[in-house]
Amino acid sequence: MKLKSFPVACVLAFGACLASCGCRLPTGLTRSRWAMEHPEYAKKYADGAPKSDPLGKVKQASDARFLADAKGTYVSAGAAYRSNTGAGGSLEVGSESYLTSYMTQRMSLAATAGWDQASLGVDTGLRLQTPTRLAPFVGVGGYVGMNWETVEADDDGIDNDEDGHTDEFGEEDTEYDLALASIYPELGAHFWWTPQVRLTGFGRYWVTTNGRDSDAWIVGGGLAIFRD
Repeated sequence: MKLKSFPVACVLAFGACLASCGCRLPTGLTRSRWAMEHPEYAKKYADGAPKSDPLGKVKQASDARFLADAKGTYVSAGAAYRSNTGAGGSLEVGSESYLTSYMTQRMSLAATAGWDQASLGVDTGLRLQTPTRLAPFVGVGGYVGMNWETVEADDDGIDNDEDGHTDEFGEEDTEYDLALASIYPELGAHFWWTPQVRLTGFGRYWVTTNGRDSDAWIVGGGLAIFRD
């Protein structure tokens, strides 16, 4: 299956989601009390640290502990590279929950595709992060789904394209794997645009059940909308 437009679709989907949420430049980018829209944070920092207390200002500007128990939905898109199929793209839509202020669990419907390969399945993972506005994280995840790819078939003794000629030059076939699985480590960082809107950048290395030629690097970004 050739999905040459897939990487472009990933970018367009991400941009559409960003626009639909009506993101604006938050006042918290220029003020230390960045999350006054959230009742718990607003109560905690109602008075605010005085100008003579720079450490208090830093604490207000970075504190995101109030996000414990928050739940939301997200979309992410990125670039993928496999040694056997080359470059492609990834797209993911799912939900994420803060189990604590420093750990999240997520689950999504995920797809990857290149020039001659595509897969669709379910992705899940855990992330350990700092409970701060700018939050580096480490994570571990897993994926299971189905995979199909176009392979050379000019020496298999089969008329794959059903044109009356067997093993002609350039003949191809599609191979299907209904049980592709992967585990991966993950590194990245979150940034809270507002108390409800979070931006994410990440990098992953898929270790797949199809062998090292099918392993993949995935680098991307995401947008999440959370509720209390």
